[in-house]
Amino acid sequence: MVRLSIVGNVYINDLGSSSIMHVGDNINTALKTRAFAVQREVPFYYGNEGSFKAYPFFQRPFPIPQPPEPFTMCVDNLGSFIRVQNIRIIGVSSSAMLQIGCNRITSAETHVKNIRQFVTDKPGPKGKTTFVQLGKEAGIGFFEGASKQT
Repeated sequence: MVRLSIVGNVYINDLGSSSIMHVGDNINTALKTRAFAVQREVPFYYGNEGSFKAYPFFQRPFPIPQPPEPFTMCVDNLGSFIRVQNIRIIGVSSSAMLQIGCNRITSAETHVKNIRQFVTDKPGPKGKTTFVQLGKEAGIGFFEGASKQT
């Protein structure tokens, strides 16, 4: 059944990462996000990192959950309008969807791989607890003995 969507106000602070805000009818929606994040205590990158092909995790088909038993659903659409007064959304992200209206097929998947690499013996002067010098212009990676910038 096709219905008219009437929307008063929609406030969205953030919409990103393969996400959709859709008002009205839709037949098919397919959302997909792949993210590869490397967090290192020492910010050193080789330049050839981040290939999705190197991780079988990104190639695996996403499992589709099935209902545990058959069910019967009865929908009674009283009227030909979908009325929405106000919606306030803080964020829609990572293959998510906000839709006001009818939709037949929705498919969404997100694959995220986080890698965290920490060192046991921290570089730099002994007794320091962080690799970043706070309050100095030199910035990340400069140590007291290595650079005399002010």
